[in-house]
Amino acid sequence: MKLVVINKLSDEKIDALKKAVPGSVVEAYKSPKEALPHVADADAIALWGFQDVEPLLQAAPHVRWVHSLSDGVEKLLTPSMMERPIILTNSHGVHDRAVSEHTMALLLSWFRRIPDAVRSQSAHTWSRPHGESLFGKTILIVGFGSIGRAIAQRAKVFETHILAVKKHLSHEMFADHVYTQEEIMDVLPKADIIIAALPATPETDKFFDEEKFKAMKKSALFINIARASVVDEPALIKALEEGDIAGACMDVFSKEPLPEDHPFWDMKNVIMTPHIASMVPDFWNKLTFLLETNFIAFSRGEKLLNEVDKKKGY
Repeated sequence: MKLVVINKLSDEKIDALKKAVPGSVVEAYKSPKEALPHVADADAIALWGFQDVEPLLQAAPHVRWVHSLSDGVEKLLTPSMMERPIILTNSHGVHDRAVSEHTMALLLSWFRRIPDAVRSQSAHTWSRPHGESLFGKTILIVGFGSIGRAIAQRAKVFETHILAVKKHLSHEMFADHVYTQEEIMDVLPKADIIIAALPATPETDKFFDEEKFKAMKKSALFINIARASVVDEPALIKALEEGDIAGACMDVFSKEPLPEDHPFWDMKNVIMTPHIASMVPDFWNKLTFLLETNFIAFSRGEKLLNEVDKKKGY
């Protein structure tokens, strides 16, 4: 049995995967292009959900399982994936704590005006920016999966009012009110903070468009820690430039690294981080533990954790 991982792995982690499934072959490559000549006899492939798996699947007729190292699987739902009986799993749950903490860091940085203080520090200027409190603010979380729930749990500590938007109504412990996606235009004007936590699917492509930004309060803060594809980026730039919303905090972008001439770099009402929301010290340990657990189950013909509904895309 052969597992090919599209990411640099330490010898220690490769050995651990091999020991978990005695007699197995485990190989790691830095990129899909580098891995391509080595997947013809692969039974399983692990890669990031934003990497193109189609060339790999075309070169790997025996693959029966593909694992996404991220929650999202947007680039993995290719024709070969949909047509063949390949099991697709993701890393649902691994990123929840780190991404939710990062979201709170962005949120607090905006309201406490930390970027302004850092700029003053760099200029050796004793300037005292007047921040705001999160107390009593209404936070709308669009996409209330495990990451959305983790954000709500942490935001509740600040005595905020939490609104959730999801596909189907349900009772949610940390939400004060739950809405369906069909009600989004009614709920957007109620929120002081809008957080995108949607999965990347054809249905959510450019979900946040010009119409939705115009429906928000002019004082609203928009945060995207989901996928860049859920936002119409030119529409967001226009909303920020024309004052339709007050600001935006983002960890994901349509092009990464962000081009040097991109407007976001010079916008004072934007806080950016370079796609690092999930990057914490124990990140890889959690990812490889899940991969190892599923590798063992796969070798035994048992049910895998976090199986994705390929038709739904999550």
